[in-house]
Amino acid sequence: MTTAQHQATTSTSTHCPYCAFQCGMLFTGSADSPTLSGNSQFPVNRGAMCVKGWTSSELLRHPDRLTTPLIRNSLGELERADWDTALDLIATNLIQTADDHGRDSVAVFGSGALTNEKAYLLGKFARVALDTPNIDYNGRFCMSSAAAATVRSLGLDRGMPFPIEDIRYAQTILL
Repeated sequence: MTTAQHQATTSTSTHCPYCAFQCGMLFTGSADSPTLSGNSQFPVNRGAMCVKGWTSSELLRHPDRLTTPLIRNSLGELERADWDTALDLIATNLIQTADDHGRDSVAVFGSGALTNEKAYLLGKFARVALDTPNIDYNGRFCMSSAAAATVRSLGLDRGMPFPIEDIRYAQTILL
């Protein structure tokens, strides 16, 4: 079997990046030619996905997709940069902004796709590392469409931090 044939027949389990359900997906192929399908063995979605999940692989092939950091030069034009340079610039600018305008001038913008653990860490990062109370998430902009999609595809309008099938084993449920 050639490498190309092996690649075409091998599936990698992954998760949808869009909401807290983290629906199970199977990735087949390569970044140049990806195929995604719902993972029927994953207990949350059992192979079903919303339109965002089904079409997520299209982003990998989009001609405007950024694959490396870009930094503005002295003329204001974007130039490619390595990750260490880009992250150092971000850290320097965050510190400078906070020093010049106070800690409240810095904010963190999270996502409804974060797990409870990641959301907790993001909040800790904002409050401890950045010393800012300003934390928000993308729910004001996109979660209403995600809620509609999950109602249609899964019958619920919010993600849960555990597989839905585990509910039947609960001794107590607090709503």
